[in-house]
Amino acid sequence: MKKFILKKLGLFIFVFLGITFLSFGLTYLAPSDPAEIQLNKTGVVPTEELLERTREEMGLNRPLLVRYGEWLFGMFQGDMGDSLRNGKPVAEELAKALPKTLLLAAVSMAVVITLSIPVGILCARLKNRAFDLAVRFVTYLFASLPSFFLSLAALYFFSVQLGWLPVIASRSGAKGLIMPVLVLALSLSSWYIRQVRAIVLEELSKGYLVGSRARGIPEWRILFFHVLKNSMLPIMTLLGLSLASMLGGTTIVENIFSWPGLGKLAMDAISARDYPVIQGYVVWLALIFLLVNFLVDLSYGLLDPRVRKGQVERK
Repeated sequence: MKKFILKKLGLFIFVFLGITFLSFGLTYLAPSDPAEIQLNKTGVVPTEELLERTREEMGLNRPLLVRYGEWLFGMFQGDMGDSLRNGKPVAEELAKALPKTLLLAAVSMAVVITLSIPVGILCARLKNRAFDLAVRFVTYLFASLPSFFLSLAALYFFSVQLGWLPVIASRSGAKGLIMPVLVLALSLSSWYIRQVRAIVLEELSKGYLVGSRARGIPEWRILFFHVLKNSMLPIMTLLGLSLASMLGGTTIVENIFSWPGLGKLAMDAISARDYPVIQGYVVWLALIFLLVNFLVDLSYGLLDPRVRKGQVERK
């Protein structure tokens, strides 16, 4: 187990450093000049002499590797630079938006898990019956609709027509969380139910269930204790990827509902060409994906000891 963890940790560090370098390098090659953006923000006419002096003050004239090394060292100390848009520390901006995204992701994933796993298992158990056919039709419909369409439809019906929920989620506390969670849960649950159904159907075709039924074990116990347990590896992969995506900020949903999370922060930074915030966001996104993937890999070893021994290859 120790060797397994060290191998995954080494890969984690290597990939993370690679992503940080690519992120810094791409923003370095961007056509816009951070010095010019900084001067325009203050209302100063950016003459060539003033631009050169500002670039010198901001350290933009130094070699790429030197600037990257200083930025990386500062990042490990919690200093990710200052926003070009408002002059605030990037770490502070990310920390301010993070709790909102965490709340949205946690509530949405709780709804998705509570709904998707039982319904997916029941669809597999009642294959091609009325319940299964109805759920498959509904999930196919919602999985085909993009999140921006569902968001606009929810705004139109629940806010404009019925007046039940606020248009701007950030000003309404818990009530403003309902529509973003609803849209995310509908989109993800539609996909998850179909995936769980396929995974459970494959597990139901295996021979060990014949022996379980022959011993008189109740069907509900077979489904939720034996089949579900043996289906957890692929389900954990799906959950891990979805959670990482949500923690990175659900950009479209957050912007439509004006939810002040990481997704909205990233879009505002891109619109303003705020490179330090964009870099910080990319680093956060990479860190979350790698960390969740690392934890999912560890959970494989805990759920199935064969993974630790290298007898099962992860698909």
